[in-house]
Amino acid sequence: MAQQFVKQHHLRGLQNGTTTLTFLSLLRNLKVPGTVKWVGGETVVKLSFRSYATAKSERIIPIKKKKRLDEVCLERYQQYSRSVIQSWILQGKVYVNGKVINKAGTPVSEKSVVEIIAEVPKYVCRAGHKLEGAIEQLGVDVAGKVALDSGLSTGGFTDCLLQYGASHVYGVDVGYGQVAEKIRRDERVSIIERTNLRYLKELPQNVDLVTLDLSFISILTVMPAVVNVMKEDAALVTLVKPQFEARRSQVGKGGIVKDPVVHQEVLEKITKGVESFGFCSKGWIESPLKGAQGNTEFLVHFSRIHNKGSKNHEEIREEPKLDDEFLQSSEK
Repeated sequence: MAQQFVKQHHLRGLQNGTTTLTFLSLLRNLKVPGTVKWVGGETVVKLSFRSYATAKSERIIPIKKKKRLDEVCLERYQQYSRSVIQSWILQGKVYVNGKVINKAGTPVSEKSVVEIIAEVPKYVCRAGHKLEGAIEQLGVDVAGKVALDSGLSTGGFTDCLLQYGASHVYGVDVGYGQVAEKIRRDERVSIIERTNLRYLKELPQNVDLVTLDLSFISILTVMPAVVNVMKEDAALVTLVKPQFEARRSQVGKGGIVKDPVVHQEVLEKITKGVESFGFCSKGWIESPLKGAQGNTEFLVHFSRIHNKGSKNHEEIREEPKLDDEFLQSSEK
């Protein structure tokens, strides 16, 4: 709650309180809480309200609030994500009234001219380049497909799917408000936020393709739900993050897994686990980009096997237990 003190010089010397009461009555009618006290022969009016205002005589003059530079950019350039805009600001690509501003929290008025002079990224976030690598190198068929993208976050995978011709994408995420405006406004995208894929019962239609970019949970724990919303001839592309699949003893400080042997163990575990649900592995690649904390990641392509029953997985596997230090230092 902001507070502002305004000296009313014209009230000096008034002892009967008449003018003071009139002023307080004005504040009350305007629903602005205020108190009055005498300081050195002057009446000091103490105002408490969320938006600053200057009280002068019988008028309240509002002062226009400024906003953070990154918030102004998000409002004016809605097609870009917050992370992209903040990156541009740090790189000195954003100009306010002709001057470079490299601090995202810099206050900017509504009348300021804000310009961005930077190369437009291909996807709303770097995750799009990871999926692109799988599509190109593993021969994933996307054109005309209805897809489910779980772990939507900013929307990098979804953006990639759309650019490769997906007809519709259902984006699922446990979080809220992270999706880039470009993705949120696209009519080909249905966003399902505050939803854990493990508990997703159904979609308006079964999908041809599922992409997974999950954190803090093993891929195998969501497979029953994945199978439930897929067509019989559907495909699956999953980003494998070793730090969330390996045993705790195999994860180094800061959630980093460097041992290639552990990488191989994780890939075998995921491949065999997914195949037990009635899938066939079509191949894997190392992600063209590392994770935010520097972890090596992998993308695996699966196709569903026709008329082959999967094993009984009524009991979902237990999620890996992660200590507090690991959770705080690892990426989303």
